[in-house]
Amino acid sequence: MAGYDAIGEKYLFVKQIPTAIVERSNLYAAVAPYVKGARVLDLACGYGYYSTLLLEWGASAVVGIDLSAAMIGAAEKRREMLPPTVREALQYRVGDAISLGKVDDEGFDLVVGAWLLNYAADQEGVEGMLTTAARNLRAPNGVFVGICTPPVRMKELDEYAAWNNRTAERKKEILRMELKYRKGAWGKNWTVDARIFDEHGEEVVAFSGFHLPTEVYSAAARRAGMQGLLEWIPVKLLDEVREEALKRNEEELFREYFDELGPHFGVVVIKKSE
Repeated sequence: MAGYDAIGEKYLFVKQIPTAIVERSNLYAAVAPYVKGARVLDLACGYGYYSTLLLEWGASAVVGIDLSAAMIGAAEKRREMLPPTVREALQYRVGDAISLGKVDDEGFDLVVGAWLLNYAADQEGVEGMLTTAARNLRAPNGVFVGICTPPVRMKELDEYAAWNNRTAERKKEILRMELKYRKGAWGKNWTVDARIFDEHGEEVVAFSGFHLPTEVYSAAARRAGMQGLLEWIPVKLLDEVREEALKRNEEELFREYFDELGPHFGVVVIKKSE
């Protein structure tokens, strides 16, 4: 995680690219049935972007965990600027989601991992992350909601990676984001190198993760003790985002994003038990 220690607050630019509103609105739609009054564990919380939003969306308390001390430092700085009642409901800690174990005895109703599972290089890593989720969900009806790479089956992942690389320059032009795929060492994965640019085309941050096939996530979830429904929620252009696009004259950008380039992320919901 040394790379993220160097990135720190610059990661904020990731939430400023044009499609960030699509990610945010789809995550809200996925957690909305579970977040009201919930105690939430936010794994891979970074600088706390979604941690604070989860409170706005109705969570009663949020504990954010990230492996990077620099990211947690940035999150604490943002926390100090919040109203006292919000600060009291929000905690941050440094920790590794793969080997975290139980955070505390109270447990959580909802575990969120926005861009968590994509940092697991193989099934063992995913299993560790979801084992952490399972151990911290305090009730059988607890839920994990994650943002990850798009859901692609094993037999189609090589073709998807090649297509992504063919369209990488166009994504960079319209989205200020470049994603390049290269074959991963594990054999069933691809390494994804991401670069984010400012409005002038200058690179701001760069980082890497992994794209695993959907079968790996499913198998890891079951081995981790998450035995309930596993569902990939279709990413949509929700009405409020469409209205914002109209105001900003960005209809064509979002049309190309959805119809030709395709969403660059997926949303997965995994229930602890049936």
